[in-house]
Formats: sequence, structure tokens, C-alpha cells
Amino acid sequence: MEVFYAVLLLVIATIVANTIYPLFPAIPQAFYQIFAGALLSLVPLYHHFILEPEVFMLLIIAPLMFYDGRNANARELRHNVGSVLSMAVALAILTVVLMGYLSHAILGTLPLALAFALAAIVTPTDAVAVSSITTNMAVPERVMGMLERESLFNDASGLVAFSLALTAFTTGKFSVGGGIKHFLIVFFGGLLIGLVLGVVAVWARVFLVRTGKDSSSVIVPYDILVPFMIYLAAEHVGLSGILAVVAAGLMYSVSNNQLRLSSTQLQLVSRTTWRILTSILNGFVFVLLGVSLPTVWVNIQQDSSKSIPTYIFLAVVLYLVMLALRYLWIRFDWALIRSKKSERPHHAIVGALSGVHGTITLAMAFSLPLTLNGQAFPFRNSMIFIAAVVIVLSLLVPTLVLPLLLPNKKLPVDPAKALRERKALVAYATERLSQENPDDPSATQAVIEVLNSQATDARPDKQKMSEILNHTTQIEVKTVQDMADAGTISQGFASRYVRVLLIKSQMSHNNPFVNFSLWFRFVSHRISHTVNRRRHREQRIALQQKRLQQQPRTPEQERWLAQQRVQQERRTPRERPRRNTEEDAKRREAFLQIEQDVYNNVVAYLTDISSVDNQAEVNAVRNYYNARHRRYVSKEITDQQNELFIQAFQYEYTYIRQKRSLKELSPALADELYQQISTDQMLYMQELATTD
Repeated sequence: MEVFYAVLLLVIATIVANTIYPLFPAIPQAFYQIFAGALLSLVPLYHHFILEPEVFMLLIIAPLMFYDGRNANARELRHNVGSVLSMAVALAILTVVLMGYLSHAILGTLPLALAFALAAIVTPTDAVAVSSITTNMAVPERVMGMLERESLFNDASGLVAFSLALTAFTTGKFSVGGGIKHFLIVFFGGLLIGLVLGVVAVWARVFLVRTGKDSSSVIVPYDILVPFMIYLAAEHVGLSGILAVVAAGLMYSVSNNQLRLSSTQLQLVSRTTWRILTSILNGFVFVLLGVSLPTVWVNIQQDSSKSIPTYIFLAVVLYLVMLALRYLWIRFDWALIRSKKSERPHHAIVGALSGVHGTITLAMAFSLPLTLNGQAFPFRNSMIFIAAVVIVLSLLVPTLVLPLLLPNKKLPVDPAKALRERKALVAYATERLSQENPDDPSATQAVIEVLNSQATDARPDKQKMSEILNHTTQIEVKTVQDMADAGTISQGFASRYVRVLLIKSQMSHNNPFVNFSLWFRFVSHRISHTVNRRRHREQRIALQQKRLQQQPRTPEQERWLAQQRVQQERRTPRERPRRNTEEDAKRREAFLQIEQDVYNNVVAYLTDISSVDNQAEVNAVRNYYNARHRRYVSKEITDQQNELFIQAFQYEYTYIRQKRSLKELSPALADELYQQISTDQMLYMQELATTD
């Protein structure tokens, strides 16, 4: 159970950090995750926390690299093979060799083999970490493409170099020729086995789809298992499991047209599942860094606290050397990204600063053996600490410097304008539905409620919503008052209804002065109306008495009246419950009549005042009245509602076509709105199919 709780808390910390990040996006998401992990380290469960390296590489790194390869553009990759080899192989090997000797020179107690292992750890870059830093910045397209392609393969270069260095340290034997041969076998062998197994995985997936086994409960778990199986197979035969899953992911990317021959629902579920999974795993890595740093810090202090400044100095030097190497490599166009001569200095500094280290660097640091010959592995905590400092520096420096070098990203569609147009087309569809379907407001409002909920997730303004609620309360009182005046309901029932209504309104934080004025107006109207009715009744009785005095009753009329009085006195008790039941039924009927008339009048008012600016507030009030009204009507989806949904989607499409014909919408914005409507329509049809 301890393992379960440990993983559960790590996931919760990742979710909390991801939740806080949108509130303050100026700080990179990774810092929130590291801080969340540091707080989590205070839990006794994580004291002296140690993660198994093999489990970390298998469960976290393998699916992340597979997803990166799957999303890579295979066509661009073929056109930029030279750039990939230059950055991911040549520059990576040069960086490992140069920084290995430099680390050994600065930290003389660190064996040369471990110095090369440390250099291999801090060499790989992380395109996902770069994206989190440059979310709102316009990174040059050539530079960003280079970073994404480089991060796919320099991970493998670093891992192979790391493996060679560890082997040399643990065995004490190393030859340059043997090392190069081993590197080539592991590197290209990993690519080859990944390509072969990737083809098999794609073929099996297509076979499942073509044989009718294309449900999301089959295909999605299959896709998730693929990187784990391929990674294990490659590692089992001594090849690079990371390169194998990258190659398999590339095969998925190349076979994208075949993989699309499945239901839209399956594609949507698969894409969403992978996006959520990789987001959590990426955050998981930095949370683990935050959890592990306190333990590493304590261990370093116990080993040799005097060496901590040296470790920090070495980390700073390593970061600056990598920064300089990357700058020179891109500045002299050895990176082969085909940038113009005038753009090279700018591309060089941006590309150098964007060499952020993250997931793989931390993974390799954690994958250092725990023991060697029955004793604690030497310099393990020191190397993890140095790698962590390099990661933090590579995140912090570009966060501070890149905003000064790069302009803000110009999105193809302005989010604020897209949201406003989304609200406008929903308002248009709402108005058309109300105009074309006046006979059944309940079904119409149920559809309108769903449409408005999909338009925006903005929270309504309390003051605006309170004003609208006050108006709707006045409409309710006026409706009940008119019904009482017309004799549809009794004055006593109307009084009780209004009293309960205003009490509920008061509990809903409406203005008490407004409620008092409404009650005073209603009571004044009732008194006035009662006085008038009593005066008319007294005048009518007086006129009847006068007529009776002028025309005395006959004996037959006297006998009939006496019989009526006797029958009234002799009514049996059994009739009284029936009478009460009849009265309850009448009250129920009167209440339903009030509810229907009030609902119709309130809905008409909300439809009249609805606009793009008050859509959230009107929708909140509409939801309240719809929920109240549904308690007295059927809650099931009717055929009429299905037809209304289809009408609504057509009205939304009509709105976009009209705006496009008037050139009030850009093609990009129109396409995005079309896609949103298509997604809403598809999800509704799927929900309808599951309920049938």
C-alpha cells in the first residue's frame, strides 16, 4: 500500500501544480512542479526517497519518447537528416568528450569515467521543457524545428555514452575502437529494431480496426502498451530501448493515413488519452526532482559539505560551456538548419538558450546504480545534485532572457475574438430557436441551456446576475397577480405563492429592499382588489335582498332551502377526505398553471435581454429556472429536443456562412468555429447513440 500512496501523492502534486500554473503563466510550469515535489518531500513517506532507475526509464521515459516520435513530422525529418546527425550525434559526442575532461579537471576526485557519465547526463535537451518556457513567444520556426528533431535523438546519444562510461567505470576497461563499435551497434540497432517492431505494431492495429475490433476499450490500451513492449524487447537484446520507441513512434507517424481509417470517436479518445497521459508524466518527472532534492542535499552534506560550492561551480561551468558550444555550432551553420546569414546570430543565441535540460537528464541521473560491489555507488548523490543544478539553470536563464530577445507569439486566431464569436453564434442560434419554436418552451430552453454551457466556461458576474434575478422575481409576482385578478387562481393561494417566492428569493441573496417593495406592492394590490370585490359583492347582495323583499318566497322555495341546510349538516365524514383530495388536486393544478405561466414569461424576458456581453449571467439564471421547471415535467430527451439540436447546429453553421460572406470572419477563425461546432455535434450524436 505504501507504493500506491506514494504514486498517488505524486500524481496529486502534479495535478495541483498544473492547476496553479495557468494562474501565473509567467513562471514556467516545471518550477511549479519542482516546488510541489519539494513540499511533498516533507511527508514522512518520502523521507530518503529513492526511485528505481529501471522502473523510471520504462514507465515514464518510454511512453514520452514514443509520443514525441509519433507526433514528429516524418517528411521534415527525412529532409533534415543532416541537421539531426549534426546536432544529435556530432554535437552530442563533442559535448560529452569536452565536458568530461573539464569535469575531471575541476573536480579532481571524480574519476574520468564518471566525469564522462556526468557529461552524458547533462547533454540531452528537452523540447517539451522549451515549449513550456516559450508558450507565448514567437520562436523562429527553423530553430524550433531543430530543437524538436534534436531532442528525439540526442537522448539516445547521451544514453549510449552514459552506458559506455558506466561500463568503463565498473569494469575498468575501455577502448576507443570498441566504444565506437558499441555505440554504432546500440544506436543503429535500436533504430532498426524499433522500425521493425513499429511496422508490426501498426499492422496489428490496422488489422484490429479492419476486423471490427476498433472500440476504444481495445485500441487505446493497445496503443499505450506498444512503447513498453518495444522498449523491453530492445533492452532485452542489448540495444537502445529509447531509440527503439522513438523509431516505432515515427512508424506510427509515417502510417498516419492508415491509422486514420477508424472511427472519429476512437481518434478523439486516443488523442485525448495520450495528451493527458504525457502531460501527467512530464509533470511527474519534475515533481520527482523536487521530492528527491532534499534527500540528495542531506546526503551530500553528510558526505562532504565543503564540496557543495565546488559542485555548484562545476554545474555553472558545464551549463556555460554547453551554451557556448551550441551558440558556435549554430552560428557557423554546422547545425545545417539553412538559416540566412543575417539571421544566424539571432538564431544562434536563441538556439543556445533553448537547449533546456529536463526529463532525460533527470532520468539518467536517477538511473545511476545504487550500489557497486555491495557498497554505495560513489559520487551518486553529487552527480544527481550537479545535474539538478544544471536543469534549474537551463530553465531559469531562458525564462529571464528569451522574453527580451523574442516577440510575443501572434496566434492565427485571437482567443478573445474567437470566444466572442463563439458566444455570438450561440446567441444567434438561441434567438432563432426561440423564434421558430414558441409552442414548447421547455424543450427549447433545455437545448438552449446545453448550447450556452458549451459557449463559455466564464464565471457569471454576481451583480449582473442579481439584477437579472430581481427582474425575473418581479415577473413572477406580476404573473401571479394577473392570474389572481383574472380568477384563474384564488387570492389566498396567490398570496401564499408570492410569500414563499420572496422568502426563497431572500435566501438566494437578492436585494431585501427589492423583495420588501415587491411584497408591499403585491399586498397593496391584493387589498385594493379585495376591497373592490367586497364592495361589488355587498352591492349585489343588497340588490338581491331588495328584490326578495319585493317578491316574497313561495312555500316550495322555503322547503327546498330547508332541505339544503339539513343535507349540509348530515354530510358523512367519508366525504371530507374526498373533498380534501379534490382541493389538493385543485391546488396542484393551480400551482402547475402558475409554474407554466411564470416559466413562459421568464423565458421570454431572458430571450429578449440575452446578448454576447451578458451570456454567462443569463445562462446561469436560465439554468436555475430550467432546473426548477424540470421537477414538474419529464426529464427524458424527447424526439423534439433532438430535432431542436439539429436545428441549432444548422443555425450556427448559417451564422458562420453569413459572417464569411460579409468578410467579418477570417478564414482561420471560421475554420476554428466550424471545428468546434463539428466536435459539439459529434459528441452530442455519440451521447444520443448511447442513450438509445
